[in-house]
Amino acid sequence: MIILWLTRTEPSQGQASTPNLEPPQLVTTPPVSTQPRVLTFTLTLSEPDDLKVRQGDTVAVGDVLADRTRERTALQTQLAQTTLSLQRIQAQQVLDPPEPLPVPPVSGLPPVFYGTQEATIAAVEDSIDLQKRKIDLLSTMPPADVPPAMREHEDRILEGLYRDLERAKAELKQAQERRAHQEYEHSLAMARRAEEANQQRLAHNQQRQQAEAQRREKTFQEAQLQAQIETINAKLSDLSTVRSPYAGTIRRVKWLGQSDTRLTVEITLAIGGSPSPAAGIQPLPSPGPGD
Repeated sequence: MIILWLTRTEPSQGQASTPNLEPPQLVTTPPVSTQPRVLTFTLTLSEPDDLKVRQGDTVAVGDVLADRTRERTALQTQLAQTTLSLQRIQAQQVLDPPEPLPVPPVSGLPPVFYGTQEATIAAVEDSIDLQKRKIDLLSTMPPADVPPAMREHEDRILEGLYRDLERAKAELKQAQERRAHQEYEHSLAMARRAEEANQQRLAHNQQRQQAEAQRREKTFQEAQLQAQIETINAKLSDLSTVRSPYAGTIRRVKWLGQSDTRLTVEITLAIGGSPSPAAGIQPLPSPGPGD
């Protein structure tokens, strides 16, 4: 230790005395240590190659002591693949199914009309009635005035009219049967249209349910991939490169053991000597008489 004593001198005659002189102080300088300091690091590695230094190596500030390169590369590859999968899922669009086209309506049936057949029947009946009266009139006449051939002729006309009446009634019946068949076909067409509309509604609802299921699956896959990305990023953050905080020499490398797939190693770093904290400046008492 170097001690510097500071003394004061009396002013000579003719000089003005200096008032409020500071008391003498003891100035000390810190000792310089020549012994190196030692730091110990405990590191967790995936494989021996992750340790980048050996015993006896000299390292500078910031030099890499350990770096789990292979594990980081594998995680970065996995992160890139997972991110790409997430982007692919996010780019997918789930569209709602289009609304079904309306089922074309069935044309309605024309109004029921049997006027032609009914008019024919009425006309034939009128002719029959007229022919009967004519024959009745002939019956009232003296037989000598009515030749037999005339009576036979009028009877044949009446028979023909009856046949015309039967044909007219048959035509009316056929018209009614055709109408009944048309109404039956119309009811079948209406039923088919209703069934088609119902099937379209069912198919549209099923498509909407499928779209909703696809949206839920898409959301689930996005959440799952996002969780995987967060897990990988957390693992990557744990794989920080270990750098030397000081310059020094690797004094010892000691492998402590293995747990599952993790290796534990202890590194002892010897750092060069540095000044100890300053002792400071301490004031000394004023010298007494005779000093």
